[in-house]
Amino acid sequence: MRDPGQLKSLRTLLNRPGSHLQTLQFEVSIHTKRAQIIENLLPKDLKHEVKAGDLNSGLLTMYVSTASLAAKLRFEEYALIEALQDDPLFRGIRRVQCRVKPVKSEALQNTKRGNRLSVRAASFIQEFSASLTDRELKRQFQRLAARVSDNLPPDQT
Repeated sequence: MRDPGQLKSLRTLLNRPGSHLQTLQFEVSIHTKRAQIIENLLPKDLKHEVKAGDLNSGLLTMYVSTASLAAKLRFEEYALIEALQDDPLFRGIRRVQCRVKPVKSEALQNTKRGNRLSVRAASFIQEFSASLTDRELKRQFQRLAARVSDNLPPDQT
């Protein structure tokens, strides 16, 4: 016999009929099955780039990392809807909505890579400006080098 003050095990909480946790567990399993079905239907180039969202009032939300992927997915919308209509998990589907949701870790890595390239590009532009004889053109290239490397030009400090 359990003491009333004793904590329940997680398994007991999850398997208790009618609990909020059981409902949540059921919704997660539906979402996982939907995501697998969608992944199997997508073309190879989109397969691992698209994340399934929820299905509300016939509108299926799909998340992609870039706008170009969203455009590709829009071309697949009618074929996807046609393939999903017969599945009971997608009952009532009428439209597919694409949302762009960039992956943060990739964005940070691209920013770091971009800064490294910018500093390198700025040094090339700076070297080229040293070879110029026209003072105005030289000044413009130096300003460009400063802008590329995120450093303000001397006349703007």
